Amino acid sequence: MFTQRFVKLPITIYDQEHLELTGHEVTEESYIMINPLTIGAYRPSKVNDGNAVHINFKDGGTILIYLKIEDFETILNKHS
Repeated sequence: MFTQRFVKLPITIYDQEHLELTGHEVTEESYIMINPLTIGAYRPSKVNDGNAVHINFKDGGTILIYLKIEDFETILNKHS
């Protein structure tokens, strides 16, 4: 199946427009499905008390995932 090539990772979506208009932060917990073969590099991040992973994609895009790096690596290693 096509979708089996993707891994599901948790993200937090920030509504920047709402913040700019009202001064109130609005967030939504969600997830993103990524193809692990598009990852160029990843590293631990100090965001969220060090419980985040900064991912760089081969196309130059970046994303921050709120997981411990060990949990992120476990997800990638279990995916095959």
